[in-house]
Amino acid sequence: MHTASADLLAVRTITVDGSEVWLRVTDSAADLEIRWAGAGERGGSLVLFPAGDRSRRLLGTGLAAGTTFCLDVAGESGQDWSGVVDWNV
Repeated sequence: MHTASADLLAVRTITVDGSEVWLRVTDSAADLEIRWAGAGERGGSLVLFPAGDRSRRLLGTGLAAGTTFCLDVAGESGQDWSGVVDWNV
């Protein structure tokens, strides 16, 4: 499993077939809707992260090795937020 808390919007690569991507938002003043998005792929459905809720949520499952992905925040307006993303889970 890989974990990152810095540069949450960076591109990452799945290395284990059937992997999941998880996110826990640790600080946000407003609700966020976030999904995984991949180059040449549709990406996942938007997942709601209510402000103040620190629960870890599943963004994607069954991802193939070699899939590159990043996090996509719907309607992002430059709002500051932080969190922890886990992949190859």
